[in-house]
Amino acid sequence: MLTIWTYDRMPGGENGPRGFVRDLRVRWACDEAALDYELKSTPFDDRRPEHFASQPFGQVPFLQDNRITISESGACLLHLAKKSEKLMPAFVGEADTLQWTVAALNSVEMVSVPWSSSAGPRNQMPGPRTG
Repeated sequence: MLTIWTYDRMPGGENGPRGFVRDLRVRWACDEAALDYELKSTPFDDRRPEHFASQPFGQVPFLQDNRITISESGACLLHLAKKSEKLMPAFVGEADTLQWTVAALNSVEMVSVPWSSSAGPRNQMPGPRTG
């Protein structure tokens, strides 16, 4: 059974993170691949040694798959891809899956994150520059 660990709450209230909670990636992959999973939470405020044993930086998500514990959302996604033809079709292969997962997490996300956290109204993408 897969277990996805997330925080019991996100800090910041109204101004807290929106769209940057990386456990969503892992939950979405499981849902897309129809992989059964359980969602559990770990305290945000009182992170215990067990949490750091599973995720050395005290972050989320981390994934448990029987006796295996994996931290970092990209590593979790690659682990899940090996379990599902839907996430990693045979005609695509492991090398391309690895390449595009790393590209999405490092190259694509880096240029898309500033757009989603612009100083404009919440959840509004910036428009074209004029002038």
